[in-house]
Amino acid sequence: MKSTHISGLLFAIIFLLALPVLADELPEYTLGGSVIHGGSPGLAKAGGDTINLMAASDDPTNNVNPLDYGLEPYYDGDFENEFGIPDWNGWTHYDITAPTTSNWNVSNYNQPDPANFAAWCGDIKIPSCGVDDPEGGYGNSWNDILEFRQTVPNTGTSSMVTVTATLIHDSEPGYDYTYLSYQFEGDSFADMQIWDGAGTVAVFNSVSYLPADYLGGTDIAVYFRFRSDGGWSDEDCSFPSAGGCQVDDIDVHIVNGAFDAHFFEDFEHGGDPADFGIWDIKLPSGVGDFSHIWTGLRDIDPCISNYTPQVAFIDDGIVVPGTGGTECVNWCYGPGGYIVPTTGGLAGPAEHLHNAIESPVMAWPSPKGGAAGPDYDGINLAFTVFRHEDLSWDSPGVFFTWAVRSADTDDSAGNGVQVITNQGWLDRNFVFYGGPDYLRSHNEVTDLMNPGRDEVQVQLTVYELGWVWGFDGNDGTPAPYFDDVTVKIYPHLGPGMASREIDLAQDNFPARGTIDYGDLGSHSVRFDMARNISLASHLRNDPGDSIYVTIAPIRTGSDMDGDPELHYIMDRNPVFDPYRTSGLPAIGSVTGRPAVGLSGQPTPDQWAFDLPDTGFLFPGDVLHYYISATDAIGGVGGSDPRTALMPSDTTGFSTSFGNPMGYNSTFTIHALPSIRSDGFEGFDHPEILFINDFANRGGENEWYTALNNLGYLVNEDYDVYYVNGPSSGVGNGIGGRASHLMLTDYDIIIYTSGDLGVNTISNGDFNNDAGDDVGTLTNWLDIGGKDMFLTGDNLASDLNQAGTATLAFAEQYMGVRLTTFSIRSFIGNQATPLVNVIPGNPVFMGQLQSWYAFGGCYSRNTFDGVEVMGAATRLAEFLNPSGLPAYNFSAATLNPNGTSRIISMPVDLMYVYTDPSAAGNLLAGRTQLLGDVLQYFGMVGNPLNVSPVLPGITFQTSNYPNPFNPSTTIKYSMPKAGHLKLCVYNVRGQLVKTLIDGVRPAGADQTIVWDGMDERGSSVASGVYFYEARALGDIRIGKTTLLK
Repeated sequence: MKSTHISGLLFAIIFLLALPVLADELPEYTLGGSVIHGGSPGLAKAGGDTINLMAASDDPTNNVNPLDYGLEPYYDGDFENEFGIPDWNGWTHYDITAPTTSNWNVSNYNQPDPANFAAWCGDIKIPSCGVDDPEGGYGNSWNDILEFRQTVPNTGTSSMVTVTATLIHDSEPGYDYTYLSYQFEGDSFADMQIWDGAGTVAVFNSVSYLPADYLGGTDIAVYFRFRSDGGWSDEDCSFPSAGGCQVDDIDVHIVNGAFDAHFFEDFEHGGDPADFGIWDIKLPSGVGDFSHIWTGLRDIDPCISNYTPQVAFIDDGIVVPGTGGTECVNWCYGPGGYIVPTTGGLAGPAEHLHNAIESPVMAWPSPKGGAAGPDYDGINLAFTVFRHEDLSWDSPGVFFTWAVRSADTDDSAGNGVQVITNQGWLDRNFVFYGGPDYLRSHNEVTDLMNPGRDEVQVQLTVYELGWVWGFDGNDGTPAPYFDDVTVKIYPHLGPGMASREIDLAQDNFPARGTIDYGDLGSHSVRFDMARNISLASHLRNDPGDSIYVTIAPIRTGSDMDGDPELHYIMDRNPVFDPYRTSGLPAIGSVTGRPAVGLSGQPTPDQWAFDLPDTGFLFPGDVLHYYISATDAIGGVGGSDPRTALMPSDTTGFSTSFGNPMGYNSTFTIHALPSIRSDGFEGFDHPEILFINDFANRGGENEWYTALNNLGYLVNEDYDVYYVNGPSSGVGNGIGGRASHLMLTDYDIIIYTSGDLGVNTISNGDFNNDAGDDVGTLTNWLDIGGKDMFLTGDNLASDLNQAGTATLAFAEQYMGVRLTTFSIRSFIGNQATPLVNVIPGNPVFMGQLQSWYAFGGCYSRNTFDGVEVMGAATRLAEFLNPSGLPAYNFSAATLNPNGTSRIISMPVDLMYVYTDPSAAGNLLAGRTQLLGDVLQYFGMVGNPLNVSPVLPGITFQTSNYPNPFNPSTTIKYSMPKAGHLKLCVYNVRGQLVKTLIDGVRPAGADQTIVWDGMDERGSSVASGVYFYEARALGDIRIGKTTLLK
């Protein structure tokens, strides 16, 4: 949500979208966890069915079955030998910014006269992407330079250098560019002209050199350069072209005092592809390869440490000699206080770190013991990463990424023999941030595999890309660190399916922009993608009209058995039934279509789905949907058809409309507001709007349980606006779909941002999140008589750094001033401080007088430190370790704004835990807190809506036997029906298995068996494990031991 201006980064393009177009794009940044995968709900994997293709040698899930075609793992995924000494174990590493070869060659490719030769930046070996695409083109992540350099005779005199040429360019608009550049002594490249898209131009431009500008004191230098980003090119067939560029008949005219000369080149040297005449290939100066295995790396994760060898990219001046090292500003826990390079390393400030490590090429394994049944086509990539990039105002934006590639080396799929080094790297077009913490990153990559693959390879990178969004500071960290890479192969049914949550459908309001009860038929609600598909330079927020899903037949010999389908069911609002003109029923399906890029060519394995934008969805409707896809050997009508669904678990699809967690939140669409008849020939809708700006990252159970326990019903007492993939900031917050005019009849807004520290309440910055959330919310509050409850661990700090509008919202509307981004060190290093209400405050006047702000392991949170301003009132305060008031920080703040009122907390409601020593704990602390806030706002829930509580039963858990082998039974008691999430963790706080994640009935001594398996169905090692149960706004943690 940075508002820094980026000049010259993106250029406007105007185009018509007549087909389902897959928007070409730069990566989006994310905290992770926002990719949805398909699968077969009927396929359960046992531990013995999973193959550890790559893992740490001491991974307890390694199978030692003699039928395993060799002991697992087949390839080592950690970076040490058997004695704990650093070892690359076949991994390689390199600097992506320093290619060792050039793609410039002399060719007659794409020339109007086939007998004419020109300098072409392209590769004829890139295969055709379709009947309208010739062989050849350009690839991803190219950086190629053609140089003309000439010594001038009069070095004490200025020179005028004029360049003319004929240029044919064809590259992805807005992302891949051809440059005419020059260079002065001590400087990086400077550009005279830049081209993108397709066209033929007559180049004419000039530059003046002063005596101090000559390279080496004697030379002028001009360049034709071509650069492409990490995706969308001929290489991956997402942008077929005749690119990148061809340049011919170049004339460099130099006037240097009395010296006046033309240097002409037409590349007619008999067709030698390497003969550029007076021009030369120049390889870019790379930032440097900082990949290195370190032992004993320090971190600032208080819950987990790792002193074994890990790969990091720290610039200490020794790994890459000549840099002098990059010293820390604030984050000095790296070796010697050094961090990753943030100023371009060897290449200088204009360039940015981009290093890769790549696994050995791994042979795809055979099924275990000749196992019959589903093919072993599923693949999961997991790795441990210590991450520390908070995207604060002075951060450099150093992200980590992953990618995979595969090859069918024997043409078993009938698509030709493939060489893996010629296959493009595939990912989700995400770059990842977050922390500081250790994260176990799990990634299903089945849909990214080539059919019939015999080989697979993994890539991990560090990528300084923050400058794209305005994060261009130098307050870097030593992170990321990589370790413990695991590649698991398992049985899979049906095509591979995946989609980013930001590419799926978003909750929405009527397209007309206002509510008019006298014209109900005009209130159609569009079925649109969450993500803004416009370039920043377009200065608009333009959600994609269709949603997109990757669907790939990955079985050998298989192809799609018909087009995939979107299945939907609607709980229709009867108020709008007379105006439904789309012709679609309440239950039905629509067929997907191949998605195309700007080139007009279908993008491989990408499918677009859409529902009518008018006459179909209306306010108050709730829609559930899922995607189905079937493959078969031989394609349509072939043998052995197999179907996959996304989401794979469709429980609650046809029911559960009145339960906000009854069906997958991502695949539930709310058309808002929930307008209904008031019984007096008029209309109204719920008074409360709940904006979930944390999505499914956590907290849904806590918020919805609290609302349910207070007697509030979804779609009746409150509406839900769910923000897809909120950590990416793609313009789909409340201001991206509604103005204040759409919200006029809501009296209360409650808001959660969880622990997000960026892209919370956005300010309409087109370089980042194009939705103007702060404008919508301030205009709504200014109506008067409105009430708002805002919670978020880092909401205030994000508002503080995001721009003047959001800072004004924090200080003038919320009434708080940010004192520190993390309160912990100011309150005695308490991770979970006790909070007391201020005596006599006007909000918390009931039984709730204290609660805990939970910030401990497994998920260590940081809370903003805020103090009240102006007329604001401190409602609650943090206590010191002795349980006494000692600080000026506010734990809850009330601020009036005219006749509107805003209550805010620097701790999200999901992290409000009950004080066990307090009296009156019949309801969880967070439920009492929310109830007090809503009662202050004049709202009281209906007790008849609360699920009944069984007398004599409390929420509790236990397990037996303990210790156990091979399984243990976990008992749980529920005093009332509600959502239960029961998970098993190891001692490092890593999720082992989710046993229950759904609604459970009230009752004592209900049971679930844990069989000692992890999520992938592999047996876990002996040791201590914790099981955590979350239900009814409360948490219970138990400990159990597995002995083998």
